[in-house]
Amino acid sequence: MDTGFDLGACLRGDKKAWDAFVERFAPVIFAAIAKVLQPSHRLDAQAEDLCQEVFLRLVRDDYRLLRTFDQSRASLTTWLTVISRSTAIDSLRRRRLPTINLDDDASQALGPAQPPPPADPSDQIELPSGLLSPRQELVLHLLFDSQMEVEQVATLLGVDAQTVRSTKHKAILKLRAHLDTG
Repeated sequence: MDTGFDLGACLRGDKKAWDAFVERFAPVIFAAIAKVLQPSHRLDAQAEDLCQEVFLRLVRDDYRLLRTFDQSRASLTTWLTVISRSTAIDSLRRRRLPTINLDDDASQALGPAQPPPPADPSDQIELPSGLLSPRQELVLHLLFDSQMEVEQVATLLGVDAQTVRSTKHKAILKLRAHLDTG
């Protein structure tokens, strides 16, 4: 078990023991949360709020969550890290931007944004319908026709930037295969 405090005394409500617990484990909890929130712009304030939320979860209902700790299954540091990461992930899920249904027509998915200027018909390549999925068509349209950055497209679609890159890559592979056989 981790040293520097008495868990039993914490569970009995001993303020001195609780202060030692907080002093020992606040940096562990903060670090676990900060690692999850790494891409966030307001990292410190958000991580501090979530750190407080973890401590509140531990003491709520007469230390109900803290009483579930089993030292035979994990160290207290590992257990607190898992709880902290879960709290941070739950927070990110609650704050997620609204997503766009990719089954809808791509033009509807763009909403009230300005449509791109019409392309010169002589510059367009005739593609068979169904070659690309609606999602792939939308991602390529946003990246190339609307000249958006990957991060902007990811935010608009409510997905991770890597998902946008992967969708783009798969679409380009399909296009290359089609054009090589054409």
